[in-house]
Amino acid sequence: MIQKIDELLMQAKDLLASGKYNDADEILKPLREQYPLSQDVARLWCSLAMRTNRAAAVPAYAEQIYGHVQSDFHKAHWAHVLGTAYFILLDLTTAQTYLSRALEHLIALVKTGKIPPHRKKDKLTSTNENVFASGEAEKLLWKTCAHLANNGIKAFPYAGTLLGLVRDGKLLDFDKDLDIAVWMDSWQACCTTLESAGWVRQTMRIDYANYRDYVHPQLGITLDVCGLQPRGQQLVGGFSLPDYPADYQRVSEFPHFELVQRDTEYGAVWFPQQPDIILRAFYGDWRTPNSNWDTVVSAQNLESFTLLVRCYAYHRLAQHWLLGDLAKAWCYAYQVILKDPDDILMLRCRQWLEHALTRLKRELPIWPKNQVQKRVYTRMVADLFHEGHVNFLRAAKALGTHLSVCVVSDERVVENKGKLPVMKQAERAAVVAACKYVDAVLTETPAAVTPAYMQQYGFDIYTFACASEQERLEKYKLCSTLPAAMIHELSYTPGISTSDLVRRIFNGTGKSTKC
Repeated sequence: MIQKIDELLMQAKDLLASGKYNDADEILKPLREQYPLSQDVARLWCSLAMRTNRAAAVPAYAEQIYGHVQSDFHKAHWAHVLGTAYFILLDLTTAQTYLSRALEHLIALVKTGKIPPHRKKDKLTSTNENVFASGEAEKLLWKTCAHLANNGIKAFPYAGTLLGLVRDGKLLDFDKDLDIAVWMDSWQACCTTLESAGWVRQTMRIDYANYRDYVHPQLGITLDVCGLQPRGQQLVGGFSLPDYPADYQRVSEFPHFELVQRDTEYGAVWFPQQPDIILRAFYGDWRTPNSNWDTVVSAQNLESFTLLVRCYAYHRLAQHWLLGDLAKAWCYAYQVILKDPDDILMLRCRQWLEHALTRLKRELPIWPKNQVQKRVYTRMVADLFHEGHVNFLRAAKALGTHLSVCVVSDERVVENKGKLPVMKQAERAAVVAACKYVDAVLTETPAAVTPAYMQQYGFDIYTFACASEQERLEKYKLCSTLPAAMIHELSYTPGISTSDLVRRIFNGTGKSTKC
């Protein structure tokens, strides 16, 4: 009999995984009647109910199981189920209560020296892996954006999709979906056009007014569509529930940005003219990869850390902890504390997760600071590197968070000074790169510093120092098209220069010294 039940449960699980919900229900309904307190039956039935718009039936059943089980691990699991169900039902206050209870049980479990076994999530199928790594997903992106543009809809790459295209020049290999955004005044037209083009709308557990999921029936790729609209001096997006209070919203804010058309092999598409504006708002330091990033919680541009976002974070934290992925769980606790340093429960979760990770001799995760970068750019010769150069680079780095230095070519030095430097460009670049104030060294850059160049590399400030009025005129001429706010002149260190060093060397040559 036990073997038969196990076989039926395995069939139901496979049917759930393949989306055959009615067939799964035919197996689970009688099993629930026969074995009302079976956790295995209840687990599958509750999962089915939450996928088929029957979440309202879950709490009574899950509460019954929660009261029946004894261990903190099982208590945590069923409190998590209850919290998830109430989250879907948009009773967020009750959801937070149960999700908090799940985390308290997990803390109690760690205190006894017990940790859930680490169960890895199923890997993506090779098909999904290949379509992103091979470029098929990117082709689909451009086809879709071109089709929407051809129908008068300004849809453009967004979020993680935009990040991959700008930072890596292609979609992120490990991505799971495509992200596009569209202005809300074209929202319905966009959704209608996608569906007419063959994209299939996915049923979402919460029906947001400005966010939808679609799936491509042939490739199985998910497309997230996000709506943006102006609000005062900003643009806003996120998750909108118009009939609910502010604590039920997730509002993300962006500075205004423009779109331009870009040609692809599938036709013209729309693309942000200054993608850095979007990426900075989302990620802060978007150039530093962070595999633990979760846009819902981690985004730097949240208007406020609402109850909706907190419940989502608690849900994900408990989910990873129950799976034994302590490092991932720690990252969610850490992120909530960044948003709300007074969240005592998250402080306790982080403390006990660190305790467990240390006991297991696992490394603690490193969370990038992700502060908004202020990138400084300068050009210099840096011949016979000396104290004045160090002072200049120290002051340049102090203007921002990241300093890029172009060490100009030997040919450029000859053009400007009429003679070769003592040190070759490669030698000068090596010395500058060793300076602790310098984050990056460049050797090939245009002489003129233009807004387009600054935008291309994300530079915010161009700085230099001048030894004479003539040099000042020449340097300002080379950056004459930059706005004044981007230019910062630094003081020149008196009493030291490369010419002085050469003179000292020349004067000292051939002279003997007495002991």
